[in-house]
Amino acid sequence: MNALNQMIKAAAPAGLILDLQVIRPDPYVELDGRVVARIDGEPLFEWADAATAAVEARLAAADLSEESVDDHDVRKHYSDGADLVEDVGSSKRPFPDEVIPIVAAITEPLVVRERCRLRRLRVR
Repeated sequence: MNALNQMIKAAAPAGLILDLQVIRPDPYVELDGRVVARIDGEPLFEWADAATAAVEARLAAADLSEESVDDHDVRKHYSDGADLVEDVGSSKRPFPDEVIPIVAAITEPLVVRERCRLRRLRVR
């Protein structure tokens, strides 16, 4: 990946790179702490898997070393279902078609929760 090469060059010798990626499972939508829908994460995971493969190749080549890894939840808050449907509609991750009217009809605040991995990488 060209972006990774540019980051390595910019952080050259002994510099740090923070790598933040979405990871499986699919993101899900919560209403008052209960899951009401899932978002299809596969289109974004395909892109993230390619980015992960590029980092893994640089680790295997010893261009980078991995100093730490933190898997954690990231939450994004929405005022209501219509707000969420609009945001998801402009992203790489779609709702299944049958879920859209159900989520759009929700008038209470919603939270999307997804798993992310943060890695601290050192340029060698």
